[in-house]
Amino acid sequence: MADRIRSSGPEAYPYDPGLQIDSQRGLDRLRCVADRALAAILFVLFEAAERNSAAATAGASELETRRITGLEALKTLAARAHEGGLGAEPKELADSLLLDERGERVTEERSLREFAFALRQLRRLAG
Repeated sequence: MADRIRSSGPEAYPYDPGLQIDSQRGLDRLRCVADRALAAILFVLFEAAERNSAAATAGASELETRRITGLEALKTLAARAHEGGLGAEPKELADSLLLDERGERVTEERSLREFAFALRQLRRLAG
């Protein structure tokens, strides 16, 4: 229902001199604006802010999804290196950077990113 009201414009929020702006929320605050031209401008600004907020939230969500996908790819790369699937030197690199003092694999993001960087450097030097 809010979408229907919002799409109808500022006229859906007629001026009511008896209302206090502090007691209103969202677009209902437009009911406290006597200047209807100003209310129309505020309505447009509110709608733009809503769209921008939604776009920013979607963008942040997409970035987080990419980060998680990238992290999973790094884990797979590290596992292949540990198993020797990338060669002897990448295995040695993975073992030195991604094994803790107990010999357990480290899977935290920072360590995996450092490993990926070192692996790129190793490949550059070799090739």
